[in-house]
Amino acid sequence: MPSIDIVRTDGIPHETVNGIRGDTTSRGADLEGSTVTATYADGSTETLTWRALDPYTFGGASGTDIEMSYGFEWHELTTTKILTSLQIDLQPGSSVFDTTLDNENNENDNSTTGSLDGYPFELDSEYEEDAGEITVTYSGIVNIAGDPAVGDLYTTMNVDFSKLPAGGLLGDLRWKSDIDTMREAGDLNPLPPSLPCLVRGTLITTDLGDVPVEDLKSGCRVLTQDNGFQELVLTMSRVIDTNGLRKNEKLYPIRITAGALGSGFPKRDLVVSRQHRMAVNSNIVKRMFGSETALVAAIRLTEMPGIYIDNTVESVEYFHLVFKQHEVVFAEGAPTESFLMSLETKNILSKAQREEFASLFPEVDEIGYLGTPAHTIPSGRLQKQLIQRHLKNEKNILSL
Repeated sequence: MPSIDIVRTDGIPHETVNGIRGDTTSRGADLEGSTVTATYADGSTETLTWRALDPYTFGGASGTDIEMSYGFEWHELTTTKILTSLQIDLQPGSSVFDTTLDNENNENDNSTTGSLDGYPFELDSEYEEDAGEITVTYSGIVNIAGDPAVGDLYTTMNVDFSKLPAGGLLGDLRWKSDIDTMREAGDLNPLPPSLPCLVRGTLITTDLGDVPVEDLKSGCRVLTQDNGFQELVLTMSRVIDTNGLRKNEKLYPIRITAGALGSGFPKRDLVVSRQHRMAVNSNIVKRMFGSETALVAAIRLTEMPGIYIDNTVESVEYFHLVFKQHEVVFAEGAPTESFLMSLETKNILSKAQREEFASLFPEVDEIGYLGTPAHTIPSGRLQKQLIQRHLKNEKNILSL
């Protein structure tokens, strides 16, 4: 049987308010509106829309060179041209792939509430004599409003057949994938992204001492954890007023009170955006990831004492610090990240910011360009596990 490599990606979550319906046995007819994109070895593609084929059970999608159907157990696919990849996006059909065997009754709690046991892509046993490799990548991670995404539910599955002996798939295929459908149609939308950033008034360590972030200019020499003093290339900022905060509660900042990270840090309260990542240095990081440092989003730290969402602010000004490469700098004495270019951060920058950034870093216009993280950035699920282990062992985030 071809080996199956399962990849689960992190990213900006798709959020559901009402969660998964009580009957989690989704049938093909429940997926109407989902999109299927087939990519062939000759470079051509077909994008199909999934339709219910009867009122209760079967659904499917048909194109020039591909036909698919699904009832309640096996997915059936036939292709008359060599297929190199197949992407199924369930978000328009208000459904998700449930990719883990965990449920909320398990001790490790790696299951979204209401999602019972699931499983990833699984081939029928009739292919046990076949060779090659299939890579299945899940994206569009899902969370329930008020809870972090734990890494079991995803909107999108991409199946890469290019490492099969023929260079792709030709003919028939049968597989299983566990699918859940939301209680309410349309209740599965991507959250507005939040850029990693620091607020006005935050003190940053430089060669001239601690300087408020708003006073930093291009050319300032800022102390970094790994590379000594580095010149700041660019600062960017944005103001979120009262209306902006009320319309999007995800833009309220995280307050890390003085000393909450351990070892006396931060020296004063440190206020950052939800997705701004803090450096975690501990023996637990070493055991989990084989390195001394991991970068964890501030929103993940809110399970720790003294760290919480500050929804009392009436407005907030966020600042981004850009260096030639991703760095760990010191804010209120605590190690934290500089700006890292990613698909999410690239897409949320204003036109003027993108143009300014691209003039300084021409490579950002290259297709697929992503910055290189200064340290390990675990998936959302692993970040949650990391924090839970610190709590269980009563260890500070900064304990090396």
